[in-house]
Amino acid sequence: MRVRVEDIPPEGLEVEFGDARVGAEDLGTQVAGLANAPWARLRLERRGSLVLARGDYQARVDLECSRCLARFGQTLAGTVEWAFRPPETPRGEEVRLAEDELDVIFYQGGEVDLAQALRDELSLALPMAPLCRPDCPGLCPVCGKEQQGGACGCRPKETDPRWAKLAKLEER
Repeated sequence: MRVRVEDIPPEGLEVEFGDARVGAEDLGTQVAGLANAPWARLRLERRGSLVLARGDYQARVDLECSRCLARFGQTLAGTVEWAFRPPETPRGEEVRLAEDELDVIFYQGGEVDLAQALRDELSLALPMAPLCRPDCPGLCPVCGKEQQGGACGCRPKETDPRWAKLAKLEER
């Protein structure tokens, strides 16, 4: 969703939108699918060319467990505060950002792209290594069977005798 800066009245603007154009591929490799379109409710305020957006978002994503590869659903929700402003240098020139500009989202053509900011926020909210549950045992390293139902009966690989002394240290 794009909002023209000049269309934001002095008293502010309330917007609510769901972005059906966001796909699992937009959010990262660990997302297996989207259960519903990401949704956001924001209050926009304009101060000259600066646009402040505050509000909350929610999305239901299907993730793949990083240990057992099972699919599971997780809700991503949170609050956001975004600051949008036009760049001060011409497009294409290299710019060194000051520390206070690291949280600013730059916009072009008099429009702020709320959907792109939401996609970025959702990507940052995803867990680095999603787990279906905190104590997930994962897959058997020998046969690859899922270990959630219990042990698979495989014998662990024999340790190379050259590493035996290190294994004894680990037992201490």
